[in-house]
Amino acid sequence: MKTYLLRRLFLLPITLFAIVLVNFIILNLAPLDPVSGMERSALDEASRSTEGGSTGEEQYLLFREHYGLTLPILFNTWPSISQKKLERGLQEMLEKKKGSVSEYNKLHTLWGDRSRFLTSALLRIAGDTQHLLPMRILAINLFIRGGTRQGYVGPALTEEEKKENQAIGKSNALLYSLKAKYIDDESVLAEKLAKLKGWQEQNSSLFPANYTFGQKMGILLLENRFFRYMSKVVTLDFGTLRSDHNKLVVNEVVKRIKYSLTLSLIPMLVTFAFAAFFGMCMALYQNQFLDISLNTVFLILFSIPTFVMAPFLIEKVALPHHLPYGGFHSEEKMYALFSSFKRLKDIFVHLVLPFTCVIYGILAVQSRLSRTAVLHVLRQDHVKTAYAKGLPLPLLLVRHVGKNAAIPLVTALASSLGLILGGSLIVETVFEINGFGRFFYDAVINRDYNVVLFSAFAGSCLTLLGYLIADICYTLLDPRIRFDTIT
Repeated sequence: MKTYLLRRLFLLPITLFAIVLVNFIILNLAPLDPVSGMERSALDEASRSTEGGSTGEEQYLLFREHYGLTLPILFNTWPSISQKKLERGLQEMLEKKKGSVSEYNKLHTLWGDRSRFLTSALLRIAGDTQHLLPMRILAINLFIRGGTRQGYVGPALTEEEKKENQAIGKSNALLYSLKAKYIDDESVLAEKLAKLKGWQEQNSSLFPANYTFGQKMGILLLENRFFRYMSKVVTLDFGTLRSDHNKLVVNEVVKRIKYSLTLSLIPMLVTFAFAAFFGMCMALYQNQFLDISLNTVFLILFSIPTFVMAPFLIEKVALPHHLPYGGFHSEEKMYALFSSFKRLKDIFVHLVLPFTCVIYGILAVQSRLSRTAVLHVLRQDHVKTAYAKGLPLPLLLVRHVGKNAAIPLVTALASSLGLILGGSLIVETVFEINGFGRFFYDAVINRDYNVVLFSAFAGSCLTLLGYLIADICYTLLDPRIRFDTIT
Protein backbone atom coordinates (compact mmCIF):
# COMPACT_ATOMS: atom_id res chain seq x y z
CA MET A 1 0.00 0.00 0.00
CA LYS A 2 2.73 2.43 0.94
CA THR A 3 4.67 1.79 -2.27
CA TYR A 4 1.56 2.28 -4.37
CA LEU A 5 0.60 5.54 -2.67
CA LEU A 6 4.14 6.89 -2.99
CA ARG A 7 4.20 6.00 -6.69
CA ARG A 8 0.86 7.69 -7.33
CA LEU A 9 1.83 10.77 -5.32
CA PHE A 10 5.05 10.98 -7.30
CA LEU A 11 3.23 10.73 -10.62
CA LEU A 12 0.51 13.20 -9.61
CA PRO A 13 2.58 16.43 -9.94
CA ILE A 14 4.15 15.16 -13.17
CA THR A 15 0.73 14.47 -14.67
CA LEU A 16 -0.58 17.80 -13.40
CA PHE A 17 2.40 19.59 -14.95
CA ALA A 18 1.72 17.98 -18.33
CA ILE A 19 -1.99 18.90 -18.18
CA VAL A 20 -1.23 22.52 -17.29
CA LEU A 21 1.42 22.69 -20.02
CA VAL A 22 -1.01 21.49 -22.72
CA ASN A 23 -3.75 23.87 -21.54
CA PHE A 24 -1.29 26.75 -21.37
CA ILE A 25 -0.03 26.18 -24.91
CA ILE A 26 -3.54 25.84 -26.37
CA LEU A 27 -4.71 29.00 -24.60
CA ASN A 28 -1.72 31.03 -25.74
CA LEU A 29 -2.00 29.80 -29.33
CA ALA A 30 -5.63 30.94 -29.49
CA PRO A 31 -6.19 33.98 -31.74
CA LEU A 32 -6.32 37.49 -30.26
CA ASP A 33 -5.25 38.30 -26.71
CA PRO A 34 -6.80 39.73 -23.51
CA VAL A 35 -6.56 43.27 -24.92
CA SER A 36 -8.86 43.23 -27.95
CA GLY A 37 -8.69 45.46 -30.97
CA MET A 38 -11.62 47.53 -29.73
CA GLU A 39 -9.82 48.25 -26.46
CA ARG A 40 -6.69 49.13 -28.37
CA SER A 41 -8.62 51.62 -30.49
CA ALA A 42 -10.16 53.06 -27.35
CA LEU A 43 -6.70 53.55 -25.86
CA ASP A 44 -5.53 55.30 -29.02
CA GLU A 45 -8.61 57.53 -29.00
CA ALA A 46 -8.09 58.41 -25.35
CA SER A 47 -4.46 59.24 -25.94
CA ARG A 48 -5.34 61.86 -28.57
CA SER A 49 -6.99 63.96 -25.90
CA THR A 50 -4.09 63.59 -23.46
CA GLU A 51 -1.03 65.79 -23.62
CA GLY A 52 2.23 64.11 -22.66
CA GLY A 53 2.60 60.69 -21.12
CA SER A 54 2.35 57.47 -23.04
CA THR A 55 0.30 56.98 -26.15
CA GLY A 56 -2.48 54.48 -26.56
CA GLU A 57 -0.12 52.19 -28.50
CA GLU A 58 2.36 52.23 -25.62
CA GLN A 59 -0.41 51.54 -23.11
CA TYR A 60 -1.55 48.64 -25.27
CA LEU A 61 1.94 47.16 -25.26
CA LEU A 62 2.21 47.65 -21.50
CA PHE A 63 -1.04 45.73 -21.09
CA ARG A 64 0.46 42.89 -23.10
CA GLU A 65 3.54 42.93 -20.91
CA HIS A 66 1.37 42.76 -17.80
CA TYR A 67 -0.27 39.57 -19.11
CA GLY A 68 3.10 38.09 -20.06
CA LEU A 69 2.25 38.17 -23.75
CA THR A 70 5.46 39.94 -24.76
CA LEU A 71 7.48 36.74 -24.34
CA PRO A 72 7.60 33.48 -26.35
CA ILE A 73 5.44 30.65 -25.07
CA LEU A 74 8.17 28.09 -24.24
CA PHE A 75 11.66 29.02 -25.48
CA ASN A 76 13.17 32.47 -25.94
CA THR A 77 15.75 32.71 -28.73
CA TRP A 78 15.34 36.43 -29.33
CA PRO A 79 18.77 37.54 -27.99
CA SER A 80 20.34 35.46 -30.79
CA ILE A 81 18.60 37.43 -33.56
CA SER A 82 21.23 38.93 -35.86
CA GLN A 83 21.41 42.62 -36.72
CA LYS A 84 20.79 41.84 -40.40
CA LYS A 85 17.55 40.06 -39.54
CA LEU A 86 16.56 43.02 -37.37
CA GLU A 87 17.26 45.43 -40.24
CA ARG A 88 15.13 43.33 -42.59
CA GLY A 89 12.35 43.37 -40.00
CA LEU A 90 12.48 47.15 -39.68
CA GLN A 91 12.46 47.55 -43.45
CA GLU A 92 9.44 45.27 -43.74
CA MET A 93 7.64 47.34 -41.09
CA LEU A 94 8.27 50.55 -43.03
CA GLU A 95 6.95 48.94 -46.22
CA LYS A 96 3.81 47.63 -44.48
CA LYS A 97 3.20 51.05 -42.95
CA LYS A 98 2.56 52.39 -46.43
CA GLY A 99 0.09 49.60 -47.17
CA SER A 100 -1.76 47.38 -44.72
CA VAL A 101 -2.26 48.98 -41.29
CA SER A 102 -3.21 45.67 -39.65
CA GLU A 103 -0.07 43.92 -40.92
CA TYR A 104 2.04 46.87 -39.77
CA ASN A 105 0.50 46.74 -36.29
CA LYS A 106 1.16 43.00 -36.15
CA LEU A 107 4.84 43.48 -37.05
CA HIS A 108 5.14 46.45 -34.71
CA THR A 109 3.83 44.35 -31.84
CA LEU A 110 6.15 41.44 -32.69
CA TRP A 111 9.32 43.53 -32.89
CA GLY A 112 8.22 45.62 -29.94
CA ASP A 113 8.16 42.42 -27.87
CA ARG A 114 11.60 41.43 -29.16
CA SER A 115 13.12 44.88 -28.70
CA ARG A 116 13.88 44.31 -25.00
CA PHE A 117 16.52 41.76 -26.03
CA LEU A 118 17.84 43.77 -29.00
CA THR A 119 18.56 47.15 -27.42
CA SER A 120 22.23 47.30 -28.46
CA ALA A 121 21.47 46.36 -32.07
CA LEU A 122 18.70 48.98 -32.19
CA LEU A 123 21.07 51.67 -30.92
CA ARG A 124 23.65 50.72 -33.57
CA ILE A 125 21.03 51.01 -36.32
CA ALA A 126 19.77 54.32 -34.89
CA GLY A 127 23.30 55.75 -34.87
CA ASP A 128 24.23 54.58 -38.38
CA THR A 129 23.73 57.51 -40.75
CA GLN A 130 23.89 55.15 -43.75
CA HIS A 131 20.36 54.02 -42.90
CA LEU A 132 17.41 56.11 -43.93
CA LEU A 133 15.92 58.48 -41.37
CA PRO A 134 12.59 56.57 -40.99
CA MET A 135 14.45 53.37 -40.08
CA ARG A 136 16.62 55.19 -37.53
CA ILE A 137 13.56 56.81 -35.95
CA LEU A 138 11.82 53.44 -35.84
CA ALA A 139 14.87 51.87 -34.19
CA ILE A 140 14.93 54.57 -31.50
CA ASN A 141 11.24 54.16 -30.73
CA LEU A 142 11.56 50.37 -30.58
CA PHE A 143 14.48 50.81 -28.18
CA ILE A 144 12.21 52.92 -25.98
CA ARG A 145 9.55 50.22 -26.19
CA GLY A 146 12.11 47.61 -25.12
CA GLY A 147 13.30 49.70 -22.20
CA THR A 148 9.80 50.45 -20.93
CA ARG A 149 8.93 48.25 -17.97
CA GLN A 150 5.70 47.23 -16.24
CA GLY A 151 5.40 48.00 -12.53
CA TYR A 152 4.10 45.70 -9.84
CA VAL A 153 0.33 45.45 -9.49
CA GLY A 154 -1.88 43.93 -6.85
CA PRO A 155 -3.76 44.77 -3.67
CA ALA A 156 -0.87 44.20 -1.23
CA LEU A 157 2.37 45.70 -2.51
CA THR A 158 5.41 45.82 -0.24
CA GLU A 159 7.36 49.01 0.40
CA GLU A 160 10.18 47.77 -1.82
CA GLU A 161 7.76 47.11 -4.66
CA LYS A 162 6.27 50.59 -4.26
CA LYS A 163 9.75 52.15 -4.41
CA GLU A 164 10.55 50.03 -7.45
CA ASN A 165 7.36 51.24 -9.11
CA GLN A 166 8.42 54.84 -8.55
CA ALA A 167 11.80 54.16 -10.13
CA ILE A 168 10.16 52.39 -13.06
CA GLY A 169 7.77 55.33 -13.51
CA LYS A 170 10.65 57.84 -13.65
CA SER A 171 12.57 55.65 -16.09
CA ASN A 172 9.55 55.22 -18.36
CA ALA A 173 8.84 58.96 -18.28
CA LEU A 174 12.43 59.68 -19.34
CA LEU A 175 12.21 57.21 -22.21
CA TYR A 176 8.90 58.64 -23.40
CA SER A 177 10.41 62.13 -23.46
CA LEU A 178 13.17 60.87 -25.78
CA LYS A 179 10.83 59.39 -28.36
CA ALA A 180 11.98 60.28 -31.87
CA LYS A 181 9.80 62.28 -34.24
CA TYR A 182 10.00 62.88 -37.95
CA ILE A 183 10.39 66.62 -37.36
CA ASP A 184 13.63 66.03 -35.41
CA ASP A 185 16.82 67.06 -37.24
CA GLU A 186 20.17 65.28 -36.99
CA SER A 187 21.33 67.27 -33.96
CA VAL A 188 18.16 66.48 -32.00
CA LEU A 189 18.40 62.79 -32.90
CA ALA A 190 22.05 62.71 -31.89
CA GLU A 191 21.23 64.30 -28.54
CA LYS A 192 18.41 61.82 -27.86
CA LEU A 193 20.60 58.95 -28.97
CA ALA A 194 23.36 60.00 -26.57
CA LYS A 195 20.89 60.12 -23.68
CA LEU A 196 19.55 56.69 -24.60
CA LYS A 197 23.09 55.24 -24.63
CA GLY A 198 23.67 56.74 -21.21
CA TRP A 199 20.39 55.26 -20.00
CA GLN A 200 21.43 51.81 -21.22
CA GLU A 201 24.78 52.06 -19.42
CA GLN A 202 22.97 52.91 -16.18
CA ASN A 203 20.64 49.94 -16.66
CA SER A 204 23.23 47.49 -18.01
CA SER A 205 22.17 44.84 -15.50
CA LEU A 206 18.76 44.64 -17.17
CA PHE A 207 19.78 45.55 -20.71
CA PRO A 208 23.38 44.39 -21.27
CA ALA A 209 25.27 45.57 -24.33
CA ASN A 210 26.22 41.98 -25.20
CA TYR A 211 24.72 38.77 -23.88
CA THR A 212 27.07 36.01 -22.74
CA PHE A 213 26.39 32.36 -23.55
CA GLY A 214 25.18 31.75 -20.00
CA GLN A 215 22.82 34.72 -20.17
CA LYS A 216 21.40 33.49 -23.48
CA MET A 217 20.79 30.02 -22.03
CA GLY A 218 19.11 31.56 -18.98
CA ILE A 219 16.86 33.67 -21.20
CA LEU A 220 16.13 30.66 -23.41
CA LEU A 221 14.73 28.63 -20.52
CA LEU A 222 13.55 31.26 -18.02
CA GLU A 223 12.37 34.28 -20.00
CA ASN A 224 9.19 32.76 -21.43
CA ARG A 225 5.48 32.83 -20.62
CA PHE A 226 5.21 29.30 -19.22
CA PHE A 227 8.13 29.59 -16.80
CA ARG A 228 6.86 32.90 -15.48
CA TYR A 229 3.40 31.46 -14.96
CA MET A 230 4.63 28.30 -13.24
CA SER A 231 7.02 30.26 -11.02
CA LYS A 232 3.96 32.05 -9.64
CA VAL A 233 1.82 28.91 -9.45
CA VAL A 234 4.32 27.12 -7.18
CA THR A 235 3.80 29.96 -4.70
CA LEU A 236 0.00 29.68 -5.19
CA ASP A 237 -0.07 33.06 -6.90
CA PHE A 238 -2.62 32.80 -9.72
CA GLY A 239 -2.58 36.49 -10.53
CA THR A 240 -5.28 39.13 -10.56
CA LEU A 241 -8.50 39.65 -12.48
CA ARG A 242 -8.28 41.16 -15.92
CA SER A 243 -10.99 43.70 -15.12
CA ASP A 244 -9.56 44.73 -11.73
CA HIS A 245 -5.89 44.31 -10.82
CA ASN A 246 -6.69 44.82 -7.13
CA LYS A 247 -8.71 41.58 -6.98
CA LEU A 248 -6.84 38.29 -6.69
CA VAL A 249 -8.16 35.29 -8.60
CA VAL A 250 -7.98 33.03 -5.54
CA ASN A 251 -9.94 35.49 -3.39
CA GLU A 252 -12.67 35.83 -6.00
CA VAL A 253 -12.94 32.06 -6.33
CA VAL A 254 -13.19 31.61 -2.55
CA LYS A 255 -16.14 34.02 -2.49
CA ARG A 256 -18.04 31.85 -4.97
CA ILE A 257 -16.84 28.35 -4.16
CA LYS A 258 -19.50 27.65 -1.52
CA TYR A 259 -22.25 28.06 -4.09
CA SER A 260 -20.65 25.76 -6.65
CA LEU A 261 -19.70 23.14 -4.08
CA THR A 262 -23.26 23.09 -2.78
CA LEU A 263 -24.59 22.63 -6.31
CA SER A 264 -22.07 19.86 -6.98
CA LEU A 265 -21.25 17.79 -3.90
CA ILE A 266 -24.76 17.37 -2.46
CA PRO A 267 -26.34 16.36 -5.81
CA MET A 268 -23.39 14.03 -6.39
CA LEU A 269 -23.98 12.16 -3.12
CA VAL A 270 -27.77 12.12 -3.57
CA THR A 271 -27.38 10.84 -7.12
CA PHE A 272 -25.05 8.05 -5.97
CA ALA A 273 -27.56 6.80 -3.40
CA PHE A 274 -30.61 6.97 -5.67
CA ALA A 275 -28.75 5.58 -8.68
CA ALA A 276 -27.66 2.53 -6.67
CA PHE A 277 -31.23 1.99 -5.46
CA PHE A 278 -32.92 2.38 -8.86
CA GLY A 279 -30.23 0.35 -10.58
CA MET A 280 -30.76 -2.53 -8.18
CA CYS A 281 -34.55 -2.36 -8.60
CA MET A 282 -34.32 -2.44 -12.39
CA ALA A 283 -31.83 -5.31 -12.32
CA LEU A 284 -33.94 -7.43 -9.95
CA TYR A 285 -37.02 -6.92 -12.14
CA GLN A 286 -35.22 -7.12 -15.47
CA ASN A 287 -37.52 -6.83 -18.51
CA GLN A 288 -40.56 -6.49 -16.26
CA PHE A 289 -42.90 -3.53 -15.90
CA LEU A 290 -40.78 -1.72 -13.26
CA ASP A 291 -37.59 -2.10 -15.29
CA ILE A 292 -39.19 -0.99 -18.55
CA SER A 293 -41.02 1.97 -17.01
CA LEU A 294 -37.96 3.26 -15.12
CA ASN A 295 -35.77 2.85 -18.21
CA THR A 296 -38.31 4.83 -20.23
CA VAL A 297 -38.48 7.61 -17.63
CA PHE A 298 -34.70 7.85 -17.38
CA LEU A 299 -34.34 7.87 -21.16
CA ILE A 300 -36.79 10.78 -21.39
CA LEU A 301 -35.03 12.68 -18.60
CA PHE A 302 -31.64 12.13 -20.20
CA SER A 303 -32.89 13.57 -23.50
CA ILE A 304 -34.14 16.83 -21.94
CA PRO A 305 -31.44 19.56 -21.94
CA THR A 306 -30.87 21.56 -18.79
CA PHE A 307 -31.58 24.85 -20.56
CA VAL A 308 -35.06 23.50 -21.35
CA MET A 309 -35.78 21.97 -17.95
CA ALA A 310 -34.75 25.06 -15.93
CA PRO A 311 -37.18 27.55 -17.56
CA PHE A 312 -39.89 24.86 -17.51
CA LEU A 313 -39.54 24.42 -13.73
CA ILE A 314 -39.61 28.18 -13.19
CA GLU A 315 -42.75 28.66 -15.29
CA LYS A 316 -44.70 25.55 -14.29
CA VAL A 317 -43.55 25.02 -10.70
CA ALA A 318 -42.01 28.13 -9.15
CA LEU A 319 -44.41 30.80 -10.41
CA PRO A 320 -47.72 28.95 -9.78
CA HIS A 321 -46.63 27.85 -6.30
CA HIS A 322 -44.83 31.11 -5.43
CA LEU A 323 -41.48 29.39 -4.89
CA PRO A 324 -38.27 31.45 -5.04
CA TYR A 325 -36.28 30.84 -8.20
CA GLY A 326 -33.45 33.36 -7.99
CA GLY A 327 -30.32 33.46 -5.84
CA PHE A 328 -28.82 31.14 -3.25
CA HIS A 329 -30.93 32.59 -0.45
CA SER A 330 -33.11 35.60 0.32
CA GLU A 331 -31.83 39.17 0.25
CA GLU A 332 -28.93 39.85 2.60
CA LYS A 333 -30.87 42.25 4.85
CA MET A 334 -33.65 39.74 5.40
CA TYR A 335 -31.33 36.72 5.51
CA ALA A 336 -29.19 38.28 8.25
CA LEU A 337 -32.23 38.44 10.57
CA PHE A 338 -33.02 34.72 10.26
CA SER A 339 -32.09 32.14 12.88
CA SER A 340 -29.87 29.21 11.91
CA PHE A 341 -32.83 26.93 11.29
CA LYS A 342 -34.64 29.54 9.18
CA ARG A 343 -31.47 30.12 7.17
CA LEU A 344 -31.20 26.41 6.36
CA LYS A 345 -34.87 26.32 5.43
CA ASP A 346 -34.50 29.42 3.28
CA ILE A 347 -31.49 27.94 1.43
CA PHE A 348 -33.31 24.65 0.96
CA VAL A 349 -36.36 26.36 -0.57
CA HIS A 350 -34.17 28.37 -2.91
CA LEU A 351 -32.17 25.33 -4.02
CA VAL A 352 -34.96 22.81 -4.63
CA LEU A 353 -35.31 23.73 -8.30
CA PRO A 354 -31.56 24.15 -8.99
CA PHE A 355 -30.90 20.75 -7.37
CA THR A 356 -33.57 19.19 -9.54
CA CYS A 357 -31.96 20.60 -12.69
CA VAL A 358 -28.53 19.35 -11.66
CA ILE A 359 -29.63 15.88 -10.55
CA TYR A 360 -32.14 14.58 -13.11
CA GLY A 361 -29.76 14.11 -16.03
CA ILE A 362 -26.95 12.59 -13.97
CA LEU A 363 -29.42 10.32 -12.17
CA ALA A 364 -30.70 8.97 -15.49
CA VAL A 365 -27.20 8.04 -16.64
CA GLN A 366 -25.95 6.66 -13.33
CA SER A 367 -29.09 4.56 -12.76
CA ARG A 368 -28.73 2.79 -16.10
CA LEU A 369 -25.04 2.28 -15.38
CA SER A 370 -25.89 0.86 -11.97
CA ARG A 371 -28.46 -1.50 -13.55
CA THR A 372 -25.83 -2.92 -15.89
CA ALA A 373 -23.34 -3.35 -13.04
CA VAL A 374 -25.86 -5.13 -10.79
CA LEU A 375 -26.90 -7.48 -13.61
CA HIS A 376 -23.25 -8.34 -14.22
CA VAL A 377 -22.66 -9.12 -10.53
CA LEU A 378 -25.87 -11.15 -10.18
CA ARG A 379 -24.65 -13.50 -12.91
CA GLN A 380 -21.37 -14.23 -11.09
CA ASP A 381 -20.91 -17.78 -9.79
CA HIS A 382 -20.22 -16.76 -6.19
CA VAL A 383 -23.53 -14.84 -6.04
CA LYS A 384 -25.49 -17.76 -7.49
CA THR A 385 -23.80 -20.10 -5.00
CA ALA A 386 -24.61 -17.87 -2.02
CA TYR A 387 -28.24 -17.62 -3.12
CA ALA A 388 -28.48 -21.36 -3.67
CA LYS A 389 -27.20 -21.98 -0.14
CA GLY A 390 -30.16 -20.04 1.22
CA LEU A 391 -28.61 -16.63 1.94
CA PRO A 392 -31.50 -14.14 2.32
CA LEU A 393 -31.91 -11.81 -0.65
CA PRO A 394 -31.46 -8.54 1.33
CA LEU A 395 -28.24 -9.86 2.86
CA LEU A 396 -27.08 -11.11 -0.53
CA LEU A 397 -27.65 -7.71 -2.11
CA VAL A 398 -25.77 -5.89 0.65
CA ARG A 399 -22.82 -8.25 1.08
CA HIS A 400 -22.15 -9.58 -2.38
CA VAL A 401 -23.95 -7.45 -4.94
CA GLY A 402 -24.01 -3.90 -3.60
CA LYS A 403 -20.28 -3.47 -3.04
CA ASN A 404 -19.17 -4.96 -6.35
CA ALA A 405 -21.86 -3.13 -8.32
CA ALA A 406 -20.82 0.17 -6.74
CA ILE A 407 -17.39 0.07 -8.41
CA PRO A 408 -18.59 1.57 -11.76
CA LEU A 409 -20.46 4.28 -9.85
CA VAL A 410 -17.33 5.11 -7.85
CA THR A 411 -15.40 5.38 -11.13
CA ALA A 412 -18.02 7.73 -12.56
CA LEU A 413 -18.00 9.87 -9.42
CA ALA A 414 -14.20 10.01 -9.42
CA SER A 415 -14.10 11.19 -13.02
CA SER A 416 -16.65 13.93 -12.26
CA LEU A 417 -14.82 15.18 -9.16
CA GLY A 418 -12.91 17.67 -11.28
CA LEU A 419 -16.20 19.27 -12.31
CA ILE A 420 -17.39 20.15 -8.82
CA LEU A 421 -15.53 23.46 -8.86
CA GLY A 422 -17.52 24.70 -11.81
CA GLY A 423 -20.91 23.65 -10.54
CA SER A 424 -23.44 24.04 -13.35
CA LEU A 425 -23.07 27.03 -15.63
CA ILE A 426 -26.60 26.89 -17.03
CA VAL A 427 -28.21 26.36 -13.62
CA GLU A 428 -26.21 29.16 -12.03
CA THR A 429 -27.08 31.50 -14.88
CA VAL A 430 -30.82 30.73 -15.05
CA PHE A 431 -31.30 30.78 -11.27
CA GLU A 432 -28.96 33.78 -10.77
CA ILE A 433 -26.55 31.99 -8.44
CA ASN A 434 -23.18 33.70 -8.31
CA GLY A 435 -21.06 30.55 -8.37
CA PHE A 436 -17.78 29.69 -10.02
CA GLY A 437 -19.54 28.41 -13.15
CA ARG A 438 -20.76 31.88 -14.10
CA PHE A 439 -17.45 33.35 -12.99
CA PHE A 440 -15.53 30.99 -15.30
CA TYR A 441 -17.92 31.65 -18.20
CA ASP A 442 -17.43 35.42 -17.84
CA ALA A 443 -13.66 34.83 -17.75
CA VAL A 444 -13.78 32.93 -21.05
CA ILE A 445 -15.88 35.66 -22.69
CA ASN A 446 -13.54 38.39 -21.39
CA ARG A 447 -10.41 36.33 -22.18
CA ASP A 448 -9.23 36.44 -18.58
CA TYR A 449 -6.32 34.03 -18.89
CA ASN A 450 -5.58 33.90 -15.17
CA VAL A 451 -9.06 32.64 -14.27
CA VAL A 452 -9.17 30.14 -17.16
CA LEU A 453 -5.78 28.67 -16.25
CA PHE A 454 -6.71 28.51 -12.57
CA SER A 455 -9.83 26.57 -13.50
CA ALA A 456 -7.78 24.11 -15.56
CA PHE A 457 -5.23 23.75 -12.75
CA ALA A 458 -7.80 23.26 -9.97
CA GLY A 459 -9.97 20.94 -12.08
CA SER A 460 -6.98 18.78 -12.95
CA CYS A 461 -5.95 18.56 -9.28
CA LEU A 462 -9.42 17.45 -8.24
CA THR A 463 -9.68 14.92 -11.09
CA LEU A 464 -6.34 13.30 -10.25
CA LEU A 465 -7.25 13.27 -6.58
CA GLY A 466 -10.60 11.69 -7.45
CA TYR A 467 -8.96 8.83 -9.33
CA LEU A 468 -6.61 8.21 -6.40
CA ILE A 469 -9.56 8.06 -3.98
CA ALA A 470 -11.38 5.76 -6.41
CA ASP A 471 -8.47 3.31 -6.49
CA ILE A 472 -8.45 3.18 -2.71
CA CYS A 473 -12.22 2.65 -2.64
CA TYR A 474 -11.84 -0.28 -5.03
CA THR A 475 -9.87 -2.21 -2.44
CA LEU A 476 -12.50 -1.49 0.19
CA LEU A 477 -15.38 -2.60 -2.04
CA ASP A 478 -13.72 -5.67 -3.56
CA PRO A 479 -11.22 -7.63 -1.42
CA ARG A 480 -9.86 -9.30 -4.55
CA ILE A 481 -8.32 -6.00 -5.62
CA ARG A 482 -4.91 -5.25 -4.11
CA PHE A 483 -2.74 -2.18 -4.40
CA ASP A 484 -0.04 -4.25 -6.03
CA THR A 485 -2.39 -5.12 -8.90
CA ILE A 486 -3.36 -1.52 -9.63
CA THR A 487 -1.21 0.18 -12.21
